[in-house]
Amino acid sequence: MSKKFFVSLCVCCLVLGAVTLASAQRPKPAEKVAYEGLDNTPAEHTGPVIKKLDTPVQTKAPKSRVAGLIQYDDGVVTAIPGLSSFSFGNQFSTAAGSPVNANGSVTQLQFYMASGAGTDGVWVSVFGPVAGTTAPVLSSAFVSVIAGSATWSTHTFASPVTYTGASFLAGVWYLGGDSVGLGSGTSAGQGHHGMMINDVAGTGFSTLPGLNALVRAGGDVLVPVELMSFSVQ
Repeated sequence: MSKKFFVSLCVCCLVLGAVTLASAQRPKPAEKVAYEGLDNTPAEHTGPVIKKLDTPVQTKAPKSRVAGLIQYDDGVVTAIPGLSSFSFGNQFSTAAGSPVNANGSVTQLQFYMASGAGTDGVWVSVFGPVAGTTAPVLSSAFVSVIAGSATWSTHTFASPVTYTGASFLAGVWYLGGDSVGLGSGTSAGQGHHGMMINDVAGTGFSTLPGLNALVRAGGDVLVPVELMSFSVQ
C-alpha cells in the first residue's frame, strides 16, 4: 500500500466518522428544542393565535380524577391553538373561588387533544408564577398519545413539581398539529384562565381572553379547608 493511498484512506475515514457523529447528535423528533425560523413572538405573528371551530366538540370526561384537581373548562372545545412553539394552557390562580396553595406541588395533568397529535406524543410543561411576561420552566415531560385521535390524556409526574407563589402555569406545546382543546365555557363560574407562553424559553406570556384550555392540574394545589375564611350572610 502506497503512502499516498494510505493517507487518502485515513482522510475518508475521518470525514465519515465526523458525519456519523454529527448525525448521532441530532435531536430526536420527540425532543423539544427551540426550532429555528419559528415565530416566537405573538406581536410579530401575522396569522391567528387561535382557530375557532365551526362546530363545538363535546368531550367525554377522563376516566381518572386525582385528588385536588383544578378544572376551569366545561369539557367543550370551541377553538384550537394557531401559534407554533407556544404552550397553550391555563394560569392556575384560584380553585372554586379560593386562591391556590402558595407553596404547593403539581402531581398530575389531564388534557384533551382536540385535533389529535401529528406524532406519537406531545410535550406538557409546568411553569412557576408569571413576572411580567416571563415564567420559570419547572418541568417538561413527553407524553405518549395515539396519533390522529382526539382524546383525553393523563400524565403523572415521577416527582411532584413544586412551585412557590400565587399561581402556576400548565399547558401543552403546540407544534405541527399537536392541538390542545380550548373552550369558551367555564366550570362552576370560575371564569377564564386561558394563557399562552413560549414553551422553550418561558417568555411571551399572554392571556387568552374568553377562553379556558382543556388542561386540568391536580396535586397539593388547594388551600386546606381549615385555612379558608368563611362569612355568614
